[in-house]
Amino acid sequence: MAGSDVAASSAPPIYAYLTQPFERWFDGLAAPLARSKWVSMESVGLDRSNYGTTRFVRRDARAERDVIGQLSLPAAFGVASPVCLELLHGATASRYADIGLRYHETGELAPERAFQALQGAFARLAEVPGAARAVGAVLAAVHVVKPDGPEYDVSYSDPAVPFSIFVGIDVANQAHGELRLAESILHECMHLQLTLIEESFPLVIGETERYHSAWTGTHRPARGVMHALYVFRAVQDFFRALLHAGWCDREEQRYLERRLVAIDEEVAETGDMRASRDLTPLGRRFVCCLMQDCGVVGATTP
Repeated sequence: MAGSDVAASSAPPIYAYLTQPFERWFDGLAAPLARSKWVSMESVGLDRSNYGTTRFVRRDARAERDVIGQLSLPAAFGVASPVCLELLHGATASRYADIGLRYHETGELAPERAFQALQGAFARLAEVPGAARAVGAVLAAVHVVKPDGPEYDVSYSDPAVPFSIFVGIDVANQAHGELRLAESILHECMHLQLTLIEESFPLVIGETERYHSAWTGTHRPARGVMHALYVFRAVQDFFRALLHAGWCDREEQRYLERRLVAIDEEVAETGDMRASRDLTPLGRRFVCCLMQDCGVVGATTP
């Protein structure tokens, strides 16, 4: 689908989405982008009913798909198809183990524990329907990975694999576990959404410059830092919506308030990309809007 086609089928147009200072899950944008992606996958026989990460990676609808169960999403997500909880094997499992993701040993994490944790996180996301709809549009497969312990969070999405995410679930209960897992799911789904946006509306045109990333403590290309800024701003918007709704208990409120402050501090440490030659004009404007919330930059773009 051409960028103009997506813009014509979405209101407001793309510029308004990318420059809005709130609700940056961009309610209504993910669905047409995802539909276009599903259409492009018809040539290999994949659709939402039979999608799997291994099948997509191999471009083979008949490839192995080890689904240990399916989760129906709450009505707020706006999709009837369930999300599959998929185990990876062989080369596909190694593809992600090689970048540092760890899997639970057989029998280490009970499926019931994984399902319970995911259901709790989806229920929290459903409290903010716009965010839930954005997640529902781009999420078809979930892979559970092993965090370093109950106090650690880990998640990942592969920009080359459009509808799959990896999230960490520990065998032990985690403090504020539902909120933390909801953040991981939203975080990775927003990476997927931004990748779909980039396929129709280029935001990056080069990979020569490097900018400080507070989240990795390293200097990264503009695309990586832009993605991080975006997903954490979307997470902040989700947390603010939860606080505004008034459904959180006092401990949850304190936790969310701490996370909001922490993300603002991380954004303030991030390299200034306003004048980046690796970004398109729309990309520079997008980054400016993402950074200005905590007073990192002014309201105008060079």
